[in-house]
Amino acid sequence: MSKYPNLTGADSIIMEILWRDGVTSSSAILKEIKNKLNWSRQTVGTYLKRLIEKRLVGTKKVNKRIYHYYPVISREEYAADKTTSILNKYYGNLSHMVAGIVKNENITDTDLDELEKLIQKIRSKEEK
Repeated sequence: MSKYPNLTGADSIIMEILWRDGVTSSSAILKEIKNKLNWSRQTVGTYLKRLIEKRLVGTKKVNKRIYHYYPVISREEYAADKTTSILNKYYGNLSHMVAGIVKNENITDTDLDELEKLIQKIRSKEEK
């Protein structure tokens, strides 16, 4: 079971900005995406409010009218949680998941070499 709720496409857009910038205002978010998505100030505010309710975003009051928003969890933590959820739901164990990905994707020799290096690095840390 996942600790964090799933992100909608719109939620992901906001979270990617927050993960990149760390702390930002709703006006900065709007400025970045207004031309691409034609969102209004209210739309950005609605999505931020939903992300706060999902406990993925926090706020800091700057003054009477201005708030800054920040991610409560890192992108890596969120991705790891979702990966674990998929692993448990569909594969049962890590080796089956990796085998499934390798069989169904165009995995290059470079990808496999990097995976081998990562495994060796993890093993060497465990031996210490």
